[in-house]
Amino acid sequence: MPTFVAALSPARFQTYQDWCQGDDALARRLYTFNVQLSTALYGPLHMFEIALRNVTDRKMTADHGVDWLDDRQQMTAYGQSQVQKARDTLTRQNKIGTHSQLVAELNFGFWVGLYSRQSQHLWQGLRPIFQAPGIQRRALHGQLDELRSLRNRIAHYEPIIHLPLAQLYGNLTSITGWLSPSAAAWTQATSTWAAVYPGVPILVPVPDGQGLQLDAQAVQALPAV
Repeated sequence: MPTFVAALSPARFQTYQDWCQGDDALARRLYTFNVQLSTALYGPLHMFEIALRNVTDRKMTADHGVDWLDDRQQMTAYGQSQVQKARDTLTRQNKIGTHSQLVAELNFGFWVGLYSRQSQHLWQGLRPIFQAPGIQRRALHGQLDELRSLRNRIAHYEPIIHLPLAQLYGNLTSITGWLSPSAAAWTQATSTWAAVYPGVPILVPVPDGQGLQLDAQAVQALPAV
C-alpha cells in the first residue's frame, strides 16, 4: 500500500520537508496545517467571490442592460473569450445559456478582469458598488488579483502558508464588507479563521537568507498527526 508521502507524491511533500529542515514528522504536521488553513478560508472566499460577481453583475445590468456580457464596446478581448468559453460549456451541458447561468459559469478571473487597467472605462460605473471612501481602481484590482491567486491555490491544493495570510484575510473581509455588510456579517459569524490561524508568522527566512523555514513559535499551532 502507498505510504503517506507516496500518496501525495515525493515532489509535493518535498516543499514541506524543506521548510521543516528535513524533519518528516514536522513536515507532515505542517502539510496538515496548510489543509486546515485552506479549509478555514473556503467559506469566506466563497461568500466574497459570489458577492463580487453578483453585485458587479447587477450594476453592469443597470448601466448597460441585461445583455452587457455580449456588448463588445464594454468587454475586452479577454472578457469576450471568457464569455464564449462559458457559453460553450453550457451548450455541452445542454443548458439554455441564460444570463444567470452565464454569470454563474464565468470564472473568477473574468470578474477580477473587469477591474483591470484594460477595463478602466468601466470603473466610473462600478466604483459606487464599493462602500469605501477614497478607493482606487489600481489598488483594488491588485487586492482582487491576489485573492484570485489565493483562491486558485486553495482550489488546486497548493501551499498557502508561505503567503501573507493575515493581510490577505484582512483584504478579503474588507472588500466583502464594502460590497455587502450583510455578507460580511455572515462571514464574521461563520468563519473559523481566528481559531485556526496562530497570529504569528508560520514561515520565516532561514538565517543565511536562502529560502524559508518553519518558525519555532508556530510549531505549537500545528496539529498533532
